[in-house]
Amino acid sequence: DDQLVAFKDILQLFLSAGGYQKVYEITELSEGWLHDVQSTVWDPDFYSIDMFGDPETSGSWGFQLDGHHCAINFLVHGDNVSIVPAFLGGEPAADTWNGIEFDIFSDERDLALNLYNSLDTSELASASSTSSSHSLEVGPADMNGDPDPYIGTYDYSGFATGLKYSDMSATAQANLILVMQEYVYNLTDNFADVWWTDIIENIDDTYFVWINDSGTSPTATSQFYYRIYNPYLWAEFNTEGSTGANANTIADYNHVHTITRIPNNPSTDNGGDYGIFAYLINQDGPKTLLEHYALADHHKSSKFKFDYQLAAKAKITTHTHDGHTHSHEG
Repeated sequence: DDQLVAFKDILQLFLSAGGYQKVYEITELSEGWLHDVQSTVWDPDFYSIDMFGDPETSGSWGFQLDGHHCAINFLVHGDNVSIVPAFLGGEPAADTWNGIEFDIFSDERDLALNLYNSLDTSELASASSTSSSHSLEVGPADMNGDPDPYIGTYDYSGFATGLKYSDMSATAQANLILVMQEYVYNLTDNFADVWWTDIIENIDDTYFVWINDSGTSPTATSQFYYRIYNPYLWAEFNTEGSTGANANTIADYNHVHTITRIPNNPSTDNGGDYGIFAYLINQDGPKTLLEHYALADHHKSSKFKFDYQLAAKAKITTHTHDGHTHSHEG
């Protein structure tokens, strides 16, 4: 219990009040609702906390909260702090559990609808995609255990499509800014402000894409998808369709996923979310028991996959000649 309290204290140092509220509603309220449906599959306790590196001595360190509908990664690299990759979802996204009402993504939904409704005919034509897929484009790996295909130098350039910020009306631009800030300011202000500066410096290269069921107008109770691409912000929102309620009914629009990533994260040396962090803390070998069991020679084989590569440490060999002992890396 003391450890959990300490973790929540740390989490509140990194997250804004709004960001922390979302995590609470996802992991405890929405997950509690699902637990009442099928307790062996969903539970607020089915989340893990992981820390990487040493906050006192490491130049790079981080921690992760990971589970069914919440996977957020906090990276500290020198003075740079980021929250990506971040996956936040909910099923149900809005309901009541244990007498407490929740609507996790009300701002991500309603601000986006305001933006959509502020677009004129030509802007809508540019923003609207004919794709019938509402799937997240740079979401988690396809299967559990698969490596993240979007780590490091993943090329986001193909997403410079849709309605460009510089082609929007002033009203639409202001509405787009509000949507973008909803994702960025899940971080506490002092960290988010640094990130937001990079985003604004590249604001003219921001693109907005919307996918809606053909021939319908989107509402708070309909299914839709949108994404935002900026060189320093990737944000996606989608409705997934009901999957977890079994005998109970959850409307399709009430299952929401969101993704936040950074195509050109200054916390990494090669683009992407967390490349340099994974490299730095693992360059001397496995740092977790999971990695040890997966990669150590005496466990013979690895059934696990990682989103980074571990470089084998050089073996030190010694030999003696002319009365001297010599060591060599090989």
